[in-house]
Amino acid sequence: MTNSTTQAVPPPSASRLALGGCILGFAILAKIVGPALIIGSDLSAGWKTAATIGLFVVIPKLLIVTIVFVLGKSGFAYLKSVCFKYIAGALAPLAPARQVSKLRYRIGLVMFILPLLEAWLIPYLESAFPGWAANRPIEWIWDVILIASFFVLGGDFWDKFRALFIHGATANFPNRESAAHA
Repeated sequence: MTNSTTQAVPPPSASRLALGGCILGFAILAKIVGPALIIGSDLSAGWKTAATIGLFVVIPKLLIVTIVFVLGKSGFAYLKSVCFKYIAGALAPLAPARQVSKLRYRIGLVMFILPLLEAWLIPYLESAFPGWAANRPIEWIWDVILIASFFVLGGDFWDKFRALFIHGATANFPNRESAAHA
């Protein structure tokens, strides 16, 4: 039975922690450098495919099992908590605001809807105006606008969007009187 209070995980010995950290660093380095080494090799396409599957599927699993073996269950939990603490600290400034102003929300909605509308209309416009496709702006701009819209819309919109994919989720609308005062 677990205790409801959160207790700090005790660190393993320094030598085990260093070895586990080195193995974790090797796993990360392998995923960064490995693809370039595989692509640059003289292997056949079949061997490159097998090496890529090994690099991205098999080797990480084996290295995680090795880290757990070296550190033990509690040591692995400690290493994971330390890593996630630094990752969460680095990403915290990028998190969207929880609530946003009405103007910012409306701007975010326009940013959200325009890329979807553009993606829906493009096939029709291309068939109606065949020469128009060559003069379109760079397509990735619409993708950037769509992703940026989530940050402009704020954290409450993330929850609304996530609720689309949860079967039992329901919408809670504010009262008209409280919405008029906001």
